[in-house]
Amino acid sequence: MLLDVGTLSTVAAEFAAASDANRVLSPEVAEQLVKSGFARYFVPAANGGTEGSFSELVRALYETSQACASAAWCGLIYATSGRMAAFLPEGGRAAVWRTGADRPIAAALAPAGTAVPARGGWRLSGEWGFLSAVDHADWVLLCVPDPSSGAADPWFMALPRADFTVRDTWFTAGMRGTGSNTATVREAFVPADRAYRRTELATGSGEAPAAACHRVPLLSVAGLPFAAVVAGIARGALDEWTAWTGTRPARESDTTRLLFARAAAETDAAWLLVERAARVADDPELARGHATRNARDTSHAAQLARAVVSRLFESAGSAAQAETNRLQRFWRDAHAAASHAAVRFEHHGIAYARGVWDGTAADR
Repeated sequence: MLLDVGTLSTVAAEFAAASDANRVLSPEVAEQLVKSGFARYFVPAANGGTEGSFSELVRALYETSQACASAAWCGLIYATSGRMAAFLPEGGRAAVWRTGADRPIAAALAPAGTAVPARGGWRLSGEWGFLSAVDHADWVLLCVPDPSSGAADPWFMALPRADFTVRDTWFTAGMRGTGSNTATVREAFVPADRAYRRTELATGSGEAPAAACHRVPLLSVAGLPFAAVVAGIARGALDEWTAWTGTRPARESDTTRLLFARAAAETDAAWLLVERAARVADDPELARGHATRNARDTSHAAQLARAVVSRLFESAGSAAQAETNRLQRFWRDAHAAASHAAVRFEHHGIAYARGVWDGTAADR
């Protein structure tokens, strides 16, 4: 196995409450994420990385989020940001991983800021919010409107820690420990080989190495790790709720038994959808034919898992509202995580139906 989930889960569980209270991942957990292999997971082998599979990644996220959803979320950011950085030109990849593949990167998909052409590259300025794990990142990969025209073909640009600052803006109900703060850049120079067009990531083309994990279209995998986290939250909540009911007479009622059975079945169903999508993603050709189905499945899995957590939380009554009760953190985290754009079913469901009905997709 490329990822050491056992040690990570132990450390993440120990600091879960502190990460939540401090609104940023505890340093001990961030350090263990790197030691566990998340930062190097999708890094090209030529740069010292492991070019891992999506199947192993989602299993690791599923297990870690049962201990601490914020730790799992930051782990997926480290892994997927490394995959995104793999699309940089060769010189850019060499710069990012000059001292080794264990370099945590925080990436922003939404375009912001301004890049002004300069000799040999660009001058970049702006602010990028909701940048998960940015407090512990050595590099950021920021999305910016097309420097030449501002057209709908943004670029990614890589900056080292010295070229950006972090502004504390993450005040939320759930996923508080992700520290999804704001990166601020002022007139930082970005060499030409530390940038590439976002369409290269979207299509799985460009200068990235030929490893399978780099040749998958973004639509096939964008929601996959996020859905794995929400499914793991549901499993953690179910285990917590099951232990809680064991101390109460209500456990002997058929209503409680049915609630448990339905929650267990739906949690399993969510995870099975994630597993299938991951197996598809590990085959780039298969992933191209089933991109909209993968997006449908992962978004549905996230929404299904969120509903499980809500029912369990509501059934626990006022006792679950206490700050010391882990169920309330599972509930807050599930709602925050499942609201991510990558797992919103409305968009992906419509795209799936359109593709099947007009014959442009092989999904069934």
